[in-house]
Amino acid sequence: MNIKISIKYLITAVIIMLAVFWLMGCGNGTESENAPDASSKTVKAAIHEITSASRPIYYEATGTVRPKTASTISARVMGEIKEITVNAGDTVKKDQVLLRIEGRQISAGLQQAEAGLREAIQGEHAALSALQSAQASKALAESTYNRYKKLLETQSVSQQEFDEVEAKYRQAQAALSQAKFMQDAARERSNQAKAAVASAESAFEDTTLTSPYDGTITARLADAGDMASPGLPLVKIEETGLMEVHLLLPETHIGHVAIGDTVSVVFPSQKTEPAVTGTITTIDPSADPSTRSFQLKVTLPETPGIRAGMFARVMIPVGEAGMILVPKTAVVQQGQLTAVFIVGNDQIARFRLIRQGRAFNDQVEVVSGLKDGDRCLAAPDAEISDGVKVEGI
Repeated sequence: MNIKISIKYLITAVIIMLAVFWLMGCGNGTESENAPDASSKTVKAAIHEITSASRPIYYEATGTVRPKTASTISARVMGEIKEITVNAGDTVKKDQVLLRIEGRQISAGLQQAEAGLREAIQGEHAALSALQSAQASKALAESTYNRYKKLLETQSVSQQEFDEVEAKYRQAQAALSQAKFMQDAARERSNQAKAAVASAESAFEDTTLTSPYDGTITARLADAGDMASPGLPLVKIEETGLMEVHLLLPETHIGHVAIGDTVSVVFPSQKTEPAVTGTITTIDPSADPSTRSFQLKVTLPETPGIRAGMFARVMIPVGEAGMILVPKTAVVQQGQLTAVFIVGNDQIARFRLIRQGRAFNDQVEVVSGLKDGDRCLAAPDAEISDGVKVEGI
């Protein structure tokens, strides 16, 4: 009994399935007759012939913006800081006063040095007068000696008289030599006094610290009332103008760069700004043993909005490679799918999936899905669909 019932149900199921398939077949036939054929539709569109092109390969290095010139202003003399005229963030001009150090003791030393110089100059003048007097005495003694020598030959004077004249002549020679020595010593004392004055003047000038160039104060490290001492940092300043990007380049790429090369620099924080062209100005001669990388410095042109400490990406060209490029307008996005419409010899557009690579201005690299000689629609619009016949324009 159960077997008969099972056979009955099986026959019923088969009949129902046959009916469903018949209805589906009828439905498809009706749709095919009524629906328009995509291949019968012709659309005019621009066709792009695909060829491989050689493009540079870039290594993207990350770096930090730093000022090309930065200085730490330090004290050269000891003393109490009397005044600081700047704060962090202030812009300053060349030779603008930054701070002053109490200089009363240094001023007193300068006055003492100046007094010593005046005394040395007076001594030098006195030595010069003594030298001139010794020269005159020596000249007179020499003249007398020569005259008495001739008189002695004619026995017009006694030997005693000649000896006395000769002794005075020898004394005049010795006095002249002594006067020359004293004059040299006086000149040396004068030079020493001048050096002492110059040193004291320099020390007095060092009580006022000025900016070495136009720039921006980045740090104020002391306050009025603090004690300054030689070598103690007081103010940090960065020069206005050129900036540099400091970056590390692996040793595998160091052979592709040279001083003077230009590179493209992008600042992610400046999203609306185009890339900046920088110049490689420094390449360290040796690599860091821990990272096997070389430090490079890329000098930037004056660019508004670029500040020290900003993050930068530097595109370093490290070779070339062939790649397939298509216009960006040829790429179609359908949900998660990326494709182009390929046009065959039959002039029929076919939807073909691709995988994109890097972008180059108005073109995009196709990593897979296309080959040399393929043709694609340059800018497909809403009328384009798979199977549409295309007439090139």
